[in-house]
Amino acid sequence: MPFGDWIVKELHPAENYLPNDEIHHITVSEDEQIVEINVVNDMIPELKTTATIDGEKEVEVKDEITIEDIVEYKHLVPGKEYTIKGVLMDKATNEPFKVDGKEIISEVTFVPEKPNGEVTVSFTFDARGITQTTELVVFETLYLDGAEIAAHADIEDEGQTVTITVPEPETPNTGDTSNRRTLATIMSVSAFGIAALAYYLLKKKKSNKEDKA
Repeated sequence: MPFGDWIVKELHPAENYLPNDEIHHITVSEDEQIVEINVVNDMIPELKTTATIDGEKEVEVKDEITIEDIVEYKHLVPGKEYTIKGVLMDKATNEPFKVDGKEIISEVTFVPEKPNGEVTVSFTFDARGITQTTELVVFETLYLDGAEIAAHADIEDEGQTVTITVPEPETPNTGDTSNRRTLATIMSVSAFGIAALAYYLLKKKKSNKEDKA
């Protein structure tokens, strides 16, 4: 290399490692000079998530629902500040699930004490607008210093999925109980009246015969 001042920067990290953006200034002043530079690369984090509602994977719809997503992470650097941002996706459309036109999002900022661990991200929303059984999938993205470094966003992942069911409406009765009771009473009274009339006519006919005799 020609003598002079140089800037050294990593262009491509090793496989499974994050890039290092540090810039190193060196000076070359003699032939066959050796300049030692130490570059530290963090491993690309791994994320795995498990979403539930009150500990269940499937629940009936109700006014307010809270989905808790337990995010398990690996290969974080202890002492650094990370942020996990999540969004609920509608599995049927592969689009963000919305309530009143707004996406359901949540985020958690944390500082891990160990490289591997877990953190919970919660999503609470008004579910009164859900009118049919809906599968929701939680997508999570991990950030460091504002830059995305890992994501877990698989629309087919059962671990990330919860199901909100809507019960089938009850089949309406052809008539309520009170109407049936009223009808039964009328029929009973009618039957009694017919029997009484028949008895009266039979008795009257018998009396007429006796009078003629």
